[in-house]
Amino acid sequence: MTRSLYSDLAGSGKTLDMLSDEAFLGNLLVVEAALSRVAAPESPAAETIKSYVLDVADLSLRAAEGGNPLIPLVADLKAINPEGIHPGATSQDIIDSAIMLCLRDATMEIIANLGELAQDLAQLTSDHAETPIMGRTLGQIATATTFGAITAGWLMAVLNAKRKLKLLEFPVSYGGASGNMAAVYPHGWDIQSKLAHELNLSDPGWVWHSDRTPITEIAAALATAAGVVRKIAGDIVFYSQSEVGELREQSPGGSSAMPHKANPAAAIACDGYARRAPGLVATLFDALDCRLQRGTGSWHAEWATARELAAVTHAAVSRASKSINGIIVNVEVMASRVSGETGHAAELAARALVIYEREK
Repeated sequence: MTRSLYSDLAGSGKTLDMLSDEAFLGNLLVVEAALSRVAAPESPAAETIKSYVLDVADLSLRAAEGGNPLIPLVADLKAINPEGIHPGATSQDIIDSAIMLCLRDATMEIIANLGELAQDLAQLTSDHAETPIMGRTLGQIATATTFGAITAGWLMAVLNAKRKLKLLEFPVSYGGASGNMAAVYPHGWDIQSKLAHELNLSDPGWVWHSDRTPITEIAAALATAAGVVRKIAGDIVFYSQSEVGELREQSPGGSSAMPHKANPAAAIACDGYARRAPGLVATLFDALDCRLQRGTGSWHAEWATARELAAVTHAAVSRASKSINGIIVNVEVMASRVSGETGHAAELAARALVIYEREK
């Protein structure tokens, strides 16, 4: 599915496909089939689900009428084979688990992209550990440091963001109509555990229908990664300004009206994607107000928002990596402005490299 031309070309189409409506709706079928295998193994339901042909446009239209896409989907499946479909589950179980599959797969790709960015930053840090440059604070010239110390700071932030993403859990959801597994008592916990194993999701040992902290924990980690690369991009935009001229992207962008320009296009695009993350996070944190046993509107607001947050984070990280890869460092211009000693700057670079080697 093409989410949008700009988004798809900003990063890996593979990652964005994981977050598309097709992937989300397709994962509903994946979860339903897995549930049938573990909760109704004697039924041919899993094969019924496997043979179902998903019509995204049609299902989306019917979802608007029922309040969620699972209601018409289950109706379709039960019309083919009423036995063993959706055993003991409610719509929220399947939808939440499907979202977790989307977020898990995309997060793994973002982690890999951050690893590539960290590798390039580590190389810059090693190459320029002793390259003098003037530090700037509050937008003004401050004291001397090294460019390697600056990139070491970027590197450490990327490593921290990557670490937070790697620690995330993506829990399965299985609670039934009111979140107490009543329809499958006393086998609910066993089914939940087997479903988690089948889908390669974590087993929460709990029902999180109205506890939306699993979503906000993922959102916070994604937004942190987006913010980290936006900081790097913002610095690159400054250093690339005509009157500064200390950095230049390897493949700068041009201008339709001013052919002399060499815009740090990748860094600018990174900033644009990452700038959307805080608003998306705010929506997901607002959805913590999930009242009673299922949210009215708050839960529904999560489905597209969480996937969009992962998409803009992926795009931002991809553009930051593009900006850093092969970036041209104008050491002569940097040195021409330097006065004073660089202190422990080279040591900062060295320490960051030690941490990178330990964590890569």
